[in-house]
Amino acid sequence: MGYSIKEIVDMVNDEEFDFNESIGQKVLELEAEKQKIERHLGYAKMIKLTGRFPVRPKEMGKVKFEEFQREAIEGWNIVDDPQGAEYARLAETILSKTPEEWENSDLECLFSGLESMMNLDADILLAEYVLPKAIVKRKNLGADHSDIQLLVKLIYENQSLIGTAYGMKDNMTKKQFSRFYASSYLAGDVAKLKARDFTKEECEFIAEAVSIFGGYDSYEKLIEDELRYGREIKKDGNVL
Repeated sequence: MGYSIKEIVDMVNDEEFDFNESIGQKVLELEAEKQKIERHLGYAKMIKLTGRFPVRPKEMGKVKFEEFQREAIEGWNIVDDPQGAEYARLAETILSKTPEEWENSDLECLFSGLESMMNLDADILLAEYVLPKAIVKRKNLGADHSDIQLLVKLIYENQSLIGTAYGMKDNMTKKQFSRFYASSYLAGDVAKLKARDFTKEECEFIAEAVSIFGGYDSYEKLIEDELRYGREIKKDGNVL
């Protein structure tokens, strides 16, 4: 029940110990711990699903670590995103078993998830399926071709919807969009699901095209920029 050895010793040695009061308090403590674990679990599940960490603060070095941690866990959490939770459940069902291994409960999850996806806004379907298909059909043009970049731009113009899906409060900049959307084809459970509709080469091509749209020479340069930025962040005591 979460009692420490010291608490148990005190309980035994205290003749006036009120167990009813104590167990009531212990229930409150365990409920608080449960909520904390569920928040951290939801945070971890969101990272697993998207393959991404939360958006960095705009002014690194001026944000207390505890503040950044709190905002990250609150803002990047599948617990507060019913649609994201449903998508994660669907991804887990599809990726963890072969169709032959599915049970009735798995099929119910699959049908429920598909029904939810059918009710998605048309802009989301456009950005997540129709336009990417149009991009890979023109792969021979090259990732930097104007036609390809126009299609990426159309995806970017749905950024308010995509940003909400990624837990962002404000509209995405082109760089933010390129980082999140490009990696959604190469990292996390989302990328594993997309790999069922696109080949590895097609996923890499979309990531390349999106990276160029964001101002990078290639997806490799995008990753290098993120790693370089991470190394340049200076930690000073309690400041991130």
